Amino acid sequence: MKNRMQDLDFEQTVAFDSVKDFEFTRKAAQKFRQVVSLDEFEDEDADVIFHYLYKEMELVSFGDHLKRYIYERAGLEEPYNEVTQDIYRDIVIESFHETCTPKSMNPTSTKLTSLANNWLTQASVKRETVFLLGFGLRMSVEDVSDFLTRVLREQDFDFHNPDEVIYWFCYYRQLGYHKAEELKKKYENLQPDANYTDAPQVYSGKICLDTEEKLLAYLAYVKAGTDDPMSEKSQAFQEFVRLLTKAKEIIAKMYQRDEEEKSRNKVWNISDITDSDVEKVICSGIPVNKMGNLKKMSASILAKHFSQKRFSRQRINSILNHKFPVERFDLITLEFFIVSQEMQDDDPYNRYHHFLEEIQEILHKCGMSEIYIVNPYECFLLMCLLTDCPLAVFADIWEMSYEEDKKDIS
Repeated sequence: MKNRMQDLDFEQTVAFDSVKDFEFTRKAAQKFRQVVSLDEFEDEDADVIFHYLYKEMELVSFGDHLKRYIYERAGLEEPYNEVTQDIYRDIVIESFHETCTPKSMNPTSTKLTSLANNWLTQASVKRETVFLLGFGLRMSVEDVSDFLTRVLREQDFDFHNPDEVIYWFCYYRQLGYHKAEELKKKYENLQPDANYTDAPQVYSGKICLDTEEKLLAYLAYVKAGTDDPMSEKSQAFQEFVRLLTKAKEIIAKMYQRDEEEKSRNKVWNISDITDSDVEKVICSGIPVNKMGNLKKMSASILAKHFSQKRFSRQRINSILNHKFPVERFDLITLEFFIVSQEMQDDDPYNRYHHFLEEIQEILHKCGMSEIYIVNPYECFLLMCLLTDCPLAVFADIWEMSYEEDKKDIS
């Protein structure tokens, strides 16, 4: 496979010997290729991937992304790694003053200096902080969207949430924070309108809310509350159910092939496969406690890498009962499982490309950002797909992450 490493979809035209410190995507793509090109990758794939994730992979924090954004926007000329935090902090403070943006959306006695220092060092922040920085740093809609989807790894602007619709409009029109507050007050006095007919066009981007009149008409519809973002109408929910059904079909066939089941003459159907079965197969490498539940994520030394998420039966159940929204993690994990099984005998390179093609289309359809190799969990799945037995390697690495002796790995 080594001779095909130059065609792994990420930053294909980059001269990797000249990658700069602030080019997170290129650096991640460079390391990705180096790891999957190692001689040991074919024979000791799980160990190689685990070592990379735990010891070598650069965890890019929110603060790192914010510094890079400021570095590029401000056109700083000194080398990226020589710019001190004080310089970034001063740029943030000056920009907040120029744009008349408050230091917080909620009352706080903390000084802007301290808040700016925190933003520049945090591993992650709340969505509200991204929206505030959007105003304070004069971000475009695309900039804010990028921070929401690629940096926080959350959903894009929620067009069912009135505040986020108003923020979107203000970034789009380059209006300040105080205009957003003014629009929020107008929203409070709006009469709900359940008869608005253009919502699907708004979601698909075919209609742009480019005037205040269009914005308020749409907000009246939002206020009517007729479209629940976690309902069956949601594209992401529909994709989740489709992928989950497909996964259950695969698991039923896996059970059917089991020698013990054959001897019992048991016929497995999709209806026999529970959320617990899905957890048992996909999370087979994660140890369970005495109650039969997956051990706490905090016990895994890859907890930070994987953003505290696992495909547990509780998570599946909460999504199906509309208690949790479907996230990128859910769709990516299900698609990984499906491709790993349906193409388990295929060439790893073909399997990898098929997965990327399928998942990019699914994510796009759901209004989510494409696979981002800087995200450790997504990089991990891509590496697994390039092994001979993706699901087995996936399970092995999860299992290793719970082993005490791995914490001392050199």
